[in-house]
Amino acid sequence: MAVTTETAETGLVVRYSFLWPREHDRGEREGRKDRPVCLVVPVNVAPGAVVVFPITTQDPLPGRIAVAVPETERRRLKLPGDRPCWIMLDEANGDVMPGSFHLVPFETHPLRYAYGRFSPAFMRVVLRTMAEAIRARQLRMVQRER
Repeated sequence: MAVTTETAETGLVVRYSFLWPREHDRGEREGRKDRPVCLVVPVNVAPGAVVVFPITTQDPLPGRIAVAVPETERRRLKLPGDRPCWIMLDEANGDVMPGSFHLVPFETHPLRYAYGRFSPAFMRVVLRTMAEAIRARQLRMVQRER
């Protein structure tokens, strides 16, 4: 599934070269590892603007803001690995899609970037938690260069 204007929607999970804010603070400009990320399309901003939240299998440290991905969602999207995973909601990348240079195609399908979409019910939990992180001023975002 290629990411187009129609498919770059909230809840889409794509393969992406995520740049953690701590890496950006050290002067790095490219993510060290390709990983699944969850897109959130903000309302009333530039066309194509997205916020990208990393998905990780590392347990969140105390004080971090994250949502556990339900096992049914992880299996349905065929996310890599067999461990529980979380969407980190206190660190993000800002980007524009389509056209992002940070999307990473699957090796076996060079025109495919997306795992699929999280369910609307799960995304309500994600968006509610993301809003809490924003209100608490705990969201750090790196704006990716084009």
